[in-house]
Parts: sequence; C-alpha cells; structure tokens
Amino acid sequence: MLKIYGLKQCSTTQKVKKHLEEQGLTFGEIIDIRDQPPVAEEIAWALDQVDGKYTKILNTSGGLYRELGLKDKLTDMSEEAFLALLSEQGMLIKRPLIVGDQVATAGSKVDFLDRIWLSK
Repeated sequence: MLKIYGLKQCSTTQKVKKHLEEQGLTFGEIIDIRDQPPVAEEIAWALDQVDGKYTKILNTSGGLYRELGLKDKLTDMSEEAFLALLSEQGMLIKRPLIVGDQVATAGSKVDFLDRIWLSK
C-alpha cells in the first residue's frame, strides 16, 4: 500500500488518488502534509525521480516558498539542508507526494505519475 501526502480537501490530491486507484494502486488515507510531513528519505526518493532538480518537487507557488525567500537560496543549499527543510515544512512540497518502498513522486502530472507508478 502506498502513502499519499497532501491535503484532504485538495481536489488535485483527490483527483490523482482516484486516477491511480482506477489503475489498480492502493493507498491508505491521505496524510496531511502540514501535520505529518514526510521524512527526508521519502523526499529524497522523489528528488531522485527528477534527477535531483529541487524545483521539480518544490511547491514554488506557495506562500511559504516566497516567505522564506527560497528562490534566492536554492542554488547555495545542500541537498541535506534541502531535505531537512522539506521534512520540517511539508507545505513546501509539491502535492501530492506519493511514497512507495523505494520510490516517491511529487506533483500531479498524470503522464509522469503513470510512467513511474504503472511501470512497477
């Protein structure tokens, strides 16, 4: 069973969950990313899926991203610091974050999700 982090009332998270369930994947309840952010290892798996590109798993349209001034800090931020920050501040992660045993994805692009999750 896969874990899905997001916001329970988020229509995008609901839509992705429904789509992947229709493809045969099983999930538990949506884990509120604000209250229970994923651990750094789970975020690192998602980062691996996008060749280490921070902005591919980062919620760059969120208020917290702007509030922390991350646009100017990312180029100098180590991966360890980046993962620690996201594991403390789940709202910085592009939603939904879907986590399996050795793979994770962030975001709602169905073609990307299908390529990762349906090829397993």
